[in-house]
Amino acid sequence: MAEDLPVFRWLFFGCGGVGGYFGARLAQQGQRVSFMARNQALAALRKHGVRIKSICGDVTVPPEKLDQLIDTGSLSTGGYSDEAKKQKLEGQFIADVVVLGCKAWEAEGCLQMCRPWCGPETQVLPLQNGVEGFDKIKELVSSWGLGHALAGCCNIVSAIQEPGLIRHWAADPPYITFGEFAGAPSAKTKQMQAIFEACPGMAGHLEEEAMPKIWEKFSFICATTGVQANSGPHTTQDVVAKTPELLELWKSAMGEIIALARSNGLKYEDAWLDNRVNMLAQAVGATTSCSRDLWAGKPSEIDDLLGSVVRMGEAKGVPTPVVNTLFTSLITRERLARASSNLPIYPLMEGQKVLGTICNHKGQQLPENFTKEQKKAEEYLRPEWFICPMSSCILSGGQVEVPTGVKMAWEVELGVVIGRACSQVSKENAMDYVAGYCVVLDMTATSIGFDQMKYGLSWTRNKVQSTFKPIGKFMDKSQIEDPHALTLVCKVNGKEVTRDSTAMMKFSIAEQVADASQLTPLQRGDVLLAGAGSLGPLDLGDNVEGSIEGMDPQYTVRATLTAPKEI
Repeated sequence: MAEDLPVFRWLFFGCGGVGGYFGARLAQQGQRVSFMARNQALAALRKHGVRIKSICGDVTVPPEKLDQLIDTGSLSTGGYSDEAKKQKLEGQFIADVVVLGCKAWEAEGCLQMCRPWCGPETQVLPLQNGVEGFDKIKELVSSWGLGHALAGCCNIVSAIQEPGLIRHWAADPPYITFGEFAGAPSAKTKQMQAIFEACPGMAGHLEEEAMPKIWEKFSFICATTGVQANSGPHTTQDVVAKTPELLELWKSAMGEIIALARSNGLKYEDAWLDNRVNMLAQAVGATTSCSRDLWAGKPSEIDDLLGSVVRMGEAKGVPTPVVNTLFTSLITRERLARASSNLPIYPLMEGQKVLGTICNHKGQQLPENFTKEQKKAEEYLRPEWFICPMSSCILSGGQVEVPTGVKMAWEVELGVVIGRACSQVSKENAMDYVAGYCVVLDMTATSIGFDQMKYGLSWTRNKVQSTFKPIGKFMDKSQIEDPHALTLVCKVNGKEVTRDSTAMMKFSIAEQVADASQLTPLQRGDVLLAGAGSLGPLDLGDNVEGSIEGMDPQYTVRATLTAPKEI
């Protein structure tokens, strides 16, 4: 590190694609960097430090090279706890710079958590997308009588590959644009710029007039998100640039936001737009984080981006019809991700996969001649799963196509339908992500696949072949008072063959959802099979149906076994 550079104490809220990347680069340069994180991110930082896989060069900052790792789980977004106050009184450090690396809608609450680490000279640097939130940040910092708020944003294309590991694949080098809201840069702000410029793999752009440059980035991210999020993941930034219709749509959205910026008395040079067109063409494979969140069914910054343009346009009398249309077409996605819309779910259209539990009824055990080690349900310490793609599922009333010579068996199961994207959820919060239920016929091939299990191999061939999972109609969870007190009935050719009770499940639905979300991210429409109490033989031509006793017949699932269709 250059001898004339100061060593600042930096506090980064969040260790995601923004905070993790820039925090690691500052630590690499020799700055004292602390992270505020929780749960798996915090555990990963404590074990491995922060790791970057980047087109600008990889870097690993081990835990011992980081300053402090602060658990945000003990802090409050409405202020700070007695414990946080105690830490400060006992000498908890005062940060030179607090960097907000969270999402735009989280910024105010996250900043509240940072208050114990703010002093009179602390610089607060927000790096969120959007411009509406700056006033709130300025007001909050001013109300404390502590610190000094800066205007800021960043340019980077990165994402969390796994907790503590950030992948950066576009924008070379990534940079932070920042400056004062008014007046010339302070001495400390100039020192921040010198530090940024000394860091490998990043740059700092200290602007005499920061807001025009922030709006320049804001206009780009809004227009690009609007076009990309509506067009789909294949529409990367370079595809927008070389597709005339998409480029024209993008330019129309840009024009509306540029007009809005100018109505606020901000400079926007015509050359900036030409430069952004060139940047689009060069950003091969790049997508905005907001678009990726929308596609993944996660809460996004769409309201802080396109929504804010619509609101500001209405307030200023600046027409924004293109942005308004792009925003409106994405509202339903956003509301579903935030659980603020109660639309029915169609698993075969919306879901990606079915996860089925194995041996989840008390007293069950796997067949001795079919398994490497005979296992009883009581011996399982957590749910065991097989995974079936939704493309192998069919609607109720369809045909189960049985491969030639294969023997089949019925199983009837309660399907737990996920309502919104989730990952790493706790058992206590798991039911918040359950939207409802359905009845599923878990058709099983008994003459293939089981031979693999003798050697400890997978259940794939006997469980996940095409058409093997007929799925009944979705029912909202409000229709079922207690999913652990249901009787599932299976009939073959009109004759009842079993009555299984969900009260016999070893692992509760909350335990299953939590465990499945630890295994793989769950999406809206994904279905978890809660386990079958029994199974029985089937022949070609058999008609099978599964139902929940006492429920409306519209939720009964039905299927007929047929020979495979000739192609």
